[in-house]
Amino acid sequence: MSNRGQRRRDLAEFRKASHLSLLTYLVAAHTPLDDHPLLRNALAFWRGNIRQRRPFCPACRASFADDAEPGAFLFAVPAVAPTSVTVSGFCTQCWSDLPPDVIECEAVRVLRRLIPSGGFIDG
Repeated sequence: MSNRGQRRRDLAEFRKASHLSLLTYLVAAHTPLDDHPLLRNALAFWRGNIRQRRPFCPACRASFADDAEPGAFLFAVPAVAPTSVTVSGFCTQCWSDLPPDVIECEAVRVLRRLIPSGGFIDG
C-alpha cells in the first residue's frame, strides 16, 4: 500500500467525519497535552509514524523524517463527534523565525486541503 494512497483515504475519511466544521489548535511542540487525550494520542501516532508517513513542515517543506525537529503542531478536529485528528507540524526554524501572520497563512493553506470551501472564524 502506498503512503500517498493511504493519506488520500485518511483525508477522505476525515472530510466525511468533519461535517465541514473543524476545531483547530496551534500549539508549541513542548506544550503538555495531558488534559487533551485525543490530541495527545494523535500526536503520539504522528511521532510513531514519521518514517512511514514522512510528514513535512508546510512552510519550508523540511521533512521530519530527515531530522527536522517540530516547533509547533497544528491539530484539526471535527467539531461534531470528535474522534479523529489531523496533525501537521511546523519545524523549529519556521516556528521561531517566521512572523505570526505567515504561520497563520500557512496554517490556513493546510486547513484548506481539509475543507476547501471552508471559512475560518477567529475565536
